[in-house]
Amino acid sequence: MRRTAEDALSRNDLFVMKEKNEVVAAAIINQIQVEEYKYARWRVEAEDSEVMVLHCLAVEPSKKNKGYGKKFVAFYEDYARRCGCSSLRMDTNARNTRARKLYQKLGYEETGIVKCTFNGIPDIQLVCLEKDLDAEEVKMKCPYCGKEMSEGQIHSFNQIK
Repeated sequence: MRRTAEDALSRNDLFVMKEKNEVVAAAIINQIQVEEYKYARWRVEAEDSEVMVLHCLAVEPSKKNKGYGKKFVAFYEDYARRCGCSSLRMDTNARNTRARKLYQKLGYEETGIVKCTFNGIPDIQLVCLEKDLDAEEVKMKCPYCGKEMSEGQIHSFNQIK
């Protein structure tokens, strides 16, 4: 894992989340799709230049259940948008049920499981997940009533009294 982090640091794609000068979460965000992704059944067809990948998201164990994973994924999605990527991909170990539940709650779809040797560890079941940012419905707040509304939705005068 140390070598993976050092490589990411040299590529400038290692991201950390800090709270009061303490690292609470870290991950690699880039457009590098690991070899195993060739065997995944991606639902969204996208050019490599349209894909952003979240690798190795880790939250400090003493900081779990405080929303840092969710915040990090939100940062990842925003970063992808700013880089012009609409297809998001990631993976996790099939046994990592906590991460799988979080990602599904955040709108990621499991596209399948790839059996592989991953980072030198044999017999890993790699769950591949994706999210299509273009398919997300854009939400905004009405400037008059403050209610959430979809892009293009119009409130009638009676709705904003």
